[in-house]
Amino acid sequence: MATGDLSYCFLYPFNFFLFIITLLPLWFWLEFLLKEDPHPEPSSFIILSIVLGILSAILSYYAEYKIYSLTNDFNSLYYFLSAFAEEFLKFIVIFLFIFPTKYFDEPVDAMIYMGFSAIGFSFLETFSYLCNSFIEALGSPNIYAYITAISILRFFGANFLHLLASVIIGFGYGITIKVRRIFPFIFSFICSSFLHFIYNLFIIKEDIRLYIFPILWAVFFIILIQFNVLKIKNERVGT
Repeated sequence: MATGDLSYCFLYPFNFFLFIITLLPLWFWLEFLLKEDPHPEPSSFIILSIVLGILSAILSYYAEYKIYSLTNDFNSLYYFLSAFAEEFLKFIVIFLFIFPTKYFDEPVDAMIYMGFSAIGFSFLETFSYLCNSFIEALGSPNIYAYITAISILRFFGANFLHLLASVIIGFGYGITIKVRRIFPFIFSFICSSFLHFIYNLFIIKEDIRLYIFPILWAVFFIILIQFNVLKIKNERVGT
């Protein structure tokens, strides 16, 4: 939530345009996850996972304020701790409320549910960011084109990053379930947090900002392989 401020969501009357322009790009990632799921999850649990992702964004908002009070600056330490906090919170809500249920019955489900959590997180983060941008651009004749452009950029940037980072953690947890060893999960969590940290550093520097996008797409193709790895021998959890 470092890129958005929740308070801006309440400074202006609810704007249906902002809601839709936030939701539509994320719908693409929702369809992607549903396509990758060999045994679709119940709609109620898909919605619950997304709501839990929204909850993790709220928790992250307050956690990052606490981190800022400790670092006193938007420095490398702040961006690293923020990245770690966001990935931990996106995971912990799914770990506590989804993984113990009977609907988490295949290793690949860890990637799917973590992806849904990322969609919920991205929705609130993007909505708050667009509300912020909308208020700042009030009076501009091109305000709606401007907001649409921001939404598209976040689709390829922050939204993409959140999905990739969460699915990496889900892959590690799925492998941990299969081999009954904690190392794959720990390693995937470190990789996810580091990817998020690198994104944070790149995106704030105009001279190297564009270099982050090839990195994200490279990770995306690796994740496509990860989905296949877990689906090749997708035994039921606990068997």
